[in-house]
Amino acid sequence: MQTYFSQAGNQNDSVIRGRRCRCDGCALSVHVVETPAPTVCPYCQKLLKHEGTALKLSPEFPVPGDFEIRARLRKLYARPPRILVLLISATAMFMLGWAVFLQLRSVENYWYQPMVSIYSLLAGIFVVSRFIIAAFYVAPKDCGYAPSVTVLVPCMNEGEVIRQTIERIFAAGYPADKLEVVCVNDGSTDNTLVEMLAAQSRHPRLVVVDFERNRGLCHAWGVSVLIARGEFMVCVDSDTFIFPGSLQKLVQGFVDPSVGGISGHCDVENADANLLTRMQDVRYYFSYKIMKAAESVFGTVSCLPGCFSAYRRVCVLHVLDDWMNATVLGSHGNFADDRSLTNRILKDYKILYDDEALATTIAPENWRQYTRQQARWMRSYLREIVKTGRFMWRKHPVPSLSWYAMMWMPIFEPLVMIQALLIGPLMAGHVTASYTVGVVAITAVWSLHFWASTGRRWWWAGFAFTLSYIAFYSWQIYWALLSLRGKKWGTRG
Repeated sequence: MQTYFSQAGNQNDSVIRGRRCRCDGCALSVHVVETPAPTVCPYCQKLLKHEGTALKLSPEFPVPGDFEIRARLRKLYARPPRILVLLISATAMFMLGWAVFLQLRSVENYWYQPMVSIYSLLAGIFVVSRFIIAAFYVAPKDCGYAPSVTVLVPCMNEGEVIRQTIERIFAAGYPADKLEVVCVNDGSTDNTLVEMLAAQSRHPRLVVVDFERNRGLCHAWGVSVLIARGEFMVCVDSDTFIFPGSLQKLVQGFVDPSVGGISGHCDVENADANLLTRMQDVRYYFSYKIMKAAESVFGTVSCLPGCFSAYRRVCVLHVLDDWMNATVLGSHGNFADDRSLTNRILKDYKILYDDEALATTIAPENWRQYTRQQARWMRSYLREIVKTGRFMWRKHPVPSLSWYAMMWMPIFEPLVMIQALLIGPLMAGHVTASYTVGVVAITAVWSLHFWASTGRRWWWAGFAFTLSYIAFYSWQIYWALLSLRGKKWGTRG
């Protein structure tokens, strides 16, 4: 890295010398300062054109200090008084016991409404089993492991937050000589690239990749993998903010050579924005602390979320070509995503979850954006259930049975709900009590667990999630079936 100063000698006017490596055919540029410049295009393998660049040193970007970080963690995890926790636990257990009692008392419904009754029973057993198995979860032990790490940040039209995301990565405390960060601007139409280059002027080990035209999320990840030099890769969304020590903690599980990937824990950064974000906060907590924790007990976490997860790079390289050239119904396109990458690695390796590697991510604040996100996630789920089902039977029987149950339940769930809440009342004059109480009980259990564990008082938003799911989002699975070839990012642009 070369630096020179203006005649006035003001450091704020200093210029950082770097290089821009461009492929005209692929409309791709790689901006580097201290990192060795690549010589060939990661796509076409042709020689890159090199030219010198000069970045004006940007003003220092403020990041939260120790006091602010501790205050944020206290806000995220301020458990209520013990007596309240006991009352919450007792209430949840009472609700669950009531649901079981109604199931046993209404045994004749298994003859008159077999689909509703059997589904209710299986769904109840599934959720309760998640809590029981999650109770045995233990986070990977911190043994001081510090391998070389490349953090990948794919980005499209996130100019307002990308700088903070980058600064929080460099402020996370990982050894500087073992940390590389690769940011990809996927054809943004806002000031995303400008903010990335501003961050690069402060952090010379940052690599900025610029796609002059949009290529899609999988290509943003793919080019990062090919350029990366670290032994392990950490994927961070452009609107995710990691806490100090989280990078170090996230890689500890890789001491075991049979582990191919690890998920960190994400809470919702903007949970107090409105009802929608509070609803997502409750759901996020359950999906991580219960669902992923239960899967991690057997090393079978089924999805490493793109917001904050780590991979053994050699594992990704092994499946990269197949992953990036995925097809759906004979159509080739941008179908590769975090779930499909996870499952390709899960076939031969363990996938874990570390609830001590903390981050927060910005959740959608409007229903239109949220609906698009859910549609993308649903399509991803549907694309993978058959592929993963071909090898899950080789895993431990408990996660295998859970997977095959989870594989079919969302597909039949809307039909069960319409039978229990609409057709049943029209024909019998009343709703199916065992089903209704079961839904309320299960929602109460995971919502109250959220309150007891975090102290966040919007536990009631879990019921808002259930209502929105019953009324609309459960039915989205059929739209996802009809639009399996959809290729958009979902929440970006």
